[in-house]
Amino acid sequence: MQNIAVFLSSARELLESYARAAAEVGALIGRTGRTLVYGGAAKGLMETLARAAKEAGARVYGVVPDIIEQRGQVSTCVDVAFRCVDLSDRKAIMMREADVFVVLPGGVGTLDELFTVLAARTIGLTAKPVVLYNVDGCWDSLLALLEELRQKRLVSSGVSDLLTVVSSPAELEALL
Repeated sequence: MQNIAVFLSSARELLESYARAAAEVGALIGRTGRTLVYGGAAKGLMETLARAAKEAGARVYGVVPDIIEQRGQVSTCVDVAFRCVDLSDRKAIMMREADVFVVLPGGVGTLDELFTVLAARTIGLTAKPVVLYNVDGCWDSLLALLEELRQKRLVSSGVSDLLTVVSSPAELEALL
């Protein structure tokens, strides 16, 4: 598992624990000689992650939609930029380039990325691992919803069949 895709927020002014987790994941990727694959934006947790990865020696792949380029928001940490038209292209490229997916705190975009990968796993388009880093219980409600959907038979697989949940950098490192 050399190429680690990370889905996370580009928002600013989030909980300090979320920023710390992004920095720890970035440092872990670099320290272990891996490549970060992420959205390429120089904003919020995305930039925190990329800077930490780069400072720790990681190679950084940024998958950059045209709109991010047009707004001048591409991170200077990016070593290799994969240009793409839109978010659908971005997800397809990230799914192709990654060996594993790590999900940190994020909003609608992060959920979109997570559910795209989970749907692909569900129907057998990929078997690549998905790791949900549940920083300070950020994803507790989502995990409860997935379990409720399973109980209602709307989701055929249990959460543990779809993804692995971790709550610390040490747990993540052990998996990788």
